[in-house]
Amino acid sequence: MSSLSYQIIANPDANDHEVRLFVDGADWIGEGRLGLDPPDLVKQLIEDRRTRLIVGRCTCGVLGCDDVAVTQRATAKTVEWSCVERQPVVFDAEHFDSQIRALTKDHSWEPVGRTVERLLDEMFSGKMTDDGYVFEWSSTRNQPYLVVASVRKNQHQKLLEFSWDGETVANALSRAGRFLRERFDG
Repeated sequence: MSSLSYQIIANPDANDHEVRLFVDGADWIGEGRLGLDPPDLVKQLIEDRRTRLIVGRCTCGVLGCDDVAVTQRATAKTVEWSCVERQPVVFDAEHFDSQIRALTKDHSWEPVGRTVERLLDEMFSGKMTDDGYVFEWSSTRNQPYLVVASVRKNQHQKLLEFSWDGETVANALSRAGRFLRERFDG
């Protein structure tokens, strides 16, 4: 059986972070490609019965451009990954699941802005603005001292903003609570 491990590193070119996946100590994603931003990878890994996973992306940083995708087959005892460019690997299901749980709970890589984004995404998840737009994501990475929230109604996206001190999670959550009460349905 193969072993799976990961490392999360900053990716200044894409203004995010990337998860590098290692199979038996070797980088599975390979040279010339980026790993996924941790929330993007975690979202895929925690979906039940997912058979296709994107684990790498083009150096431009955009998902959908030269992705590294694996086909995943899981049984009660094993998880198998196969990919066009690599030899298939088989993991012990318990080992694989423990690595996924560790990655899911690992927030040690987060600068304060990314912690704010994660907590705001949880706070705003499923919320709708007074005019019927549904929350999609938040970002602190566009401008200092500014949180941008993307909301969508059908095919139309709006970007909403509110300020924060750029330093503390408590300040961002306080401002977000006020923003939520002002702009979103109760």
